[in-house]
Amino acid sequence: MDKNFVSGSGWQRLFVELQEARETGQDVRPVLDRWLPRHRRHVEEVQRAGHPDNHGRPLGVPEPGAYTTSQRLYALGRVLDVLLVDRAPRADLVPPGLAPAARAETFPAFCASLGATPIGDRPFHPFFHEVVEVVPSDDPDEEPTILEERWPGHLMDAMVLVRTGVVVRAGAHHLVHGVADRSTLYWTFLRPGRPTEDLSSGWGSRSQWTTGFRRDYLVDGLLHYNVDEALGEGRHVEPDEIDAAAMTGIVRHRCSTVVDHGDVFPYDAHHVEPAP
Repeated sequence: MDKNFVSGSGWQRLFVELQEARETGQDVRPVLDRWLPRHRRHVEEVQRAGHPDNHGRPLGVPEPGAYTTSQRLYALGRVLDVLLVDRAPRADLVPPGLAPAARAETFPAFCASLGATPIGDRPFHPFFHEVVEVVPSDDPDEEPTILEERWPGHLMDAMVLVRTGVVVRAGAHHLVHGVADRSTLYWTFLRPGRPTEDLSSGWGSRSQWTTGFRRDYLVDGLLHYNVDEALGEGRHVEPDEIDAAAMTGIVRHRCSTVVDHGDVFPYDAHHVEPAP
């Protein structure tokens, strides 16, 4: 057993090195350039995870002293979150100690080096797009349309690696400014300008790395959200928490959209719908 690989220290160490580079004002690109050639096995694991067949399979059971594939992917997700700091809309939204330290092309170049493909130009859809800012429309029924891209999203084969960050114009019956772009973003470690939460929240410095990566897949014309909860026994939401439609909306958008539902627990919910 390759202890360096299964321990999860590869992605975790990259996350720490990126944090340290920012705190000292260094460019993060040399850190990425050094890391990638030495950790090809980590990259290959991410590529395998994206295979369409894996939407119906759990990504491994941990051996003693080891992490699962899903937990290692979670550490990669934190790396991506830190790289997205450079796409903060305003400098005052960058968290203290994490000043931008990379050029605009660093994030998409890193995703490409993993073997991911850009989501590209698509009409707005929460499976592919994360709402960064809502511009209110005078027509409350106007469906969301993309006005600006803040960062490019990427797919790893059939799996969403990171959604495209967008500014949208929308009517208040669909997305509300101050809610869809400012309410808690779930399944997320860090995003400048808004509160975030994932299942690592509140855990210790070691236990937090046992969090799994949220997996969404596009397979055979269907969008599968949070597939690991479809494969196991999740915590069933009590009827008096929020209604099923509201929970489905949070699973699709990863946040509240029209009404801020406050502190909820969406992690055990999942959803499947036809692709647009």
